Amino acid sequence: MPIATHELTGTSSRYDCRIKVEYHKDIMGMIEEGMLVAVRNFKSRENQPRYSLMVISRIWPEHYGLKGLSENSYYPMQFEIIQQSVNDWETSDKSTMMVQISALPINYDLMTDGVNEPKYEKGFSYPVIAAEANILNKSMIGHMYNQRILSKLGYSGKTTTSDAYRDPRIGTIQMFESTEDRIPIYVDFESMVRYHFGIFAFTGAGKSNLLANVLRRLLIHAPDVKVVVFDISSEYPFLLMDLFADEKLPSKIILENPVVNPEQFYVNVVKPREYEEDDRVRQVFKRIFDQKKITYYLKPESKIPSFGDILEELGKMRGDNLERPHYVNAIDRIRQFVSDYKSEHDLTDSMPIDEGFIGLLDGGGREAVAEFGVSEKSGVYAWATSRMGLLDNLKRAEKQKRATGGLDIEGIRQLVEKGSRLTCISISDPVTIKELVIHLAREFLQRRKRSFKVKPYVLFVFDEAQEFVPDLSGSGGIDKDCSRVVETLLRQGRKYGLGGCLATQRIAYLNTNALQQLHTYFVGTLPRPYDRTVVSDTFTIDKQILEKTLEFAPGEWLLSSFIATGMENVPIFIHADNAELEVEKTLARLSGNPEKLVKDEGQVTLSARG
Repeated sequence: MPIATHELTGTSSRYDCRIKVEYHKDIMGMIEEGMLVAVRNFKSRENQPRYSLMVISRIWPEHYGLKGLSENSYYPMQFEIIQQSVNDWETSDKSTMMVQISALPINYDLMTDGVNEPKYEKGFSYPVIAAEANILNKSMIGHMYNQRILSKLGYSGKTTTSDAYRDPRIGTIQMFESTEDRIPIYVDFESMVRYHFGIFAFTGAGKSNLLANVLRRLLIHAPDVKVVVFDISSEYPFLLMDLFADEKLPSKIILENPVVNPEQFYVNVVKPREYEEDDRVRQVFKRIFDQKKITYYLKPESKIPSFGDILEELGKMRGDNLERPHYVNAIDRIRQFVSDYKSEHDLTDSMPIDEGFIGLLDGGGREAVAEFGVSEKSGVYAWATSRMGLLDNLKRAEKQKRATGGLDIEGIRQLVEKGSRLTCISISDPVTIKELVIHLAREFLQRRKRSFKVKPYVLFVFDEAQEFVPDLSGSGGIDKDCSRVVETLLRQGRKYGLGGCLATQRIAYLNTNALQQLHTYFVGTLPRPYDRTVVSDTFTIDKQILEKTLEFAPGEWLLSSFIATGMENVPIFIHADNAELEVEKTLARLSGNPEKLVKDEGQVTLSARG
């Protein structure tokens, strides 16, 4: 195939394999796009058969009579041939019909002798032209995608179920769906968290549903992972209600304003349309409220500067006074004092200053301006001798905290570090939640750097990621600051056990430097060609494979990963498990009104939907 070079064309495979199949009507019902085929290649030896693996990207049947039909033929003859051909499809006439398949290399070779365990080797090998193409069966597909992951998870995988508490799978592979047995798909949770992942799909594709189910399985089956969700749309208290209602799982929901009763909490949370009038939701939310898992963000009325703010102010003053060397010397002396205080007390730039520091800063500032003869009329002198005024802001903020409760930035950090495994920050005000992202991301990253700590892993989830990591060229102010901080978190966090998840419907609006840090990605329906092009270029997915996502129903995804799946960077079409099934089971179990049965892949679970 010709290789496209324009930036708007996306990534294309260098090869396209055409497979010709003798027609049989059952074959047309069995073959699906996304299946894998193996073809003997030129590296194959008698004692070690070797096959090139390819993924089916397109299937179409051909009829010899219809193919020879011309638009210029006599019209009655055209209709006669067309009508006769309809009956031919119900036969297995190999002389008249054929199935054509287009397949793309996945750049892996399969080595198997039928006795030992199959082996997979990265790299492309040219297949033997006109050799037989073999479709990989369910057993081989399951081994190929899951064997390495299952051994790491310590799970047998002999039986599979969509129940998140019994099976760590994230869904099933979209192959052999006409049979009863589905092929589950597993991911390495530790690698997926530590090396970041993304979920990209248009509205209605099930993005929040998939994210909720991934987070649920992470928290159930990966005990070393903590999750912080920045939920600007207030969806996840509902989608993860079973986890919040579990008394054994430490969790917290942080709202924008205080709520004094369960009804206020119920009103604050966004619910799917079919659950808006469901009284069982109120009962479960009351259970969560009674467990004291609801709090709110205490936004200080008086600004308390951090150590970083103090250093930034000193840096600006230094730049404004470069022509006065003695002023620069005084400022440097104060900066050194601040840095020494931070080191002695194991503090970071993002931490707020305290009362003890203010007194010492005031004394140190007065000594510095006196020693270097700074004029009493200068701004440097005024700044250095007015530090005690910060005590009023500090006392006012402490009074507010004692009077109203809630959690400030330091309180949220301590909550995540010490107790909560699931923290959902549901704040709809963009500026407030972005300020939280900036402070928390910096604080966690600096603390992990100083302690060389990796576990427990902390996953920061950015739903509606275009709000948090917008393209730098088109943003400014707090939007640009937030994007840069999240980008830094993704670039450096993997070394310190800090992971990130970006979920969005408009990938083209995102910071591409942040996108390139993601090692695992779930792609749903993206109607806009430019969005698909960005995915194709950023994650090296063939554009023909991405075109298939336009046909996806809600809950269907293209999964590919450089590190968290059994095969590196191989596109896998999957059906994700439905998060609302777990919600439904929770409503039935905790409402005390099980009246309806919900069937799920052979399982029967109780539900209270009336």
